[in-house]
Amino acid sequence: VRYAPHLPLVLKGFTCTFHGGAKTGIVGRTGSGKSTLVQALFRIIDPSYGRIVIDGIDISTIGLHDLRSRLSIIPQEPTMFQGTVRTNLDPLEEYADEQIWE
Repeated sequence: VRYAPHLPLVLKGFTCTFHGGAKTGIVGRTGSGKSTLVQALFRIIDPSYGRIVIDGIDISTIGLHDLRSRLSIIPQEPTMFQGTVRTNLDPLEEYADEQIWE
């Protein structure tokens, strides 16, 4: 990943495997590339070379809406939005109450 054509590469030679249905935590020191990796996973920025594959699928072949609707970020500092706790847990109303309680 490169933030501008004249800037050096960041996350050089990074290799990681993400398996479908798994929850993966990204941790590291300040400036280690955590936010850059998340931006690349959500295709906010594109790799300068190589590709990102999740569960065998190259994410560049997936529409942005489909990709982003299947990924989630749990920030270090949680934020509660307006509304009920249930609305905060399932803002798109995709799950039954029983599924949320599980």
